[in-house]
Amino acid sequence: MVRVSSQAYSNAPGGPDDENDAPLDPAVERIRQRLKRLILVSSATLLIGLVAVLAAVIYRVGHGGDKPALQPMAAEMVIPGAIPAGARVISSALDGTLLAVTVDMGGSTRILVVDLTSGKIVRRIALGQQ
Repeated sequence: MVRVSSQAYSNAPGGPDDENDAPLDPAVERIRQRLKRLILVSSATLLIGLVAVLAAVIYRVGHGGDKPALQPMAAEMVIPGAIPAGARVISSALDGTLLAVTVDMGGSTRILVVDLTSGKIVRRIALGQQ
């Protein structure tokens, strides 16, 4: 059985190939330097892009508190005339201090947007069929 030393094939500094290395041709050295610069620029661009993406993700996730919070009230808020007689509430959605109420009024669907701080209807939207 033949044993092969791993040091004979090592490219580490101080290895057996260091004594036999000749200086590179100037043209090859210029290409090597140019390639080295290209790798550095490419790595820096990749790093800057990664930092920008991470910053954008952190900005998007951390900016959820821009909407004003709904203040707690001891009494019940009544908004007269907000939902017409005979209408059926289908759904509702709260967004900050705005409440969107979807109602079915005898076959037609409407969305009422109510500002909960003032108690007024800000917008009435009638949804039609195509």
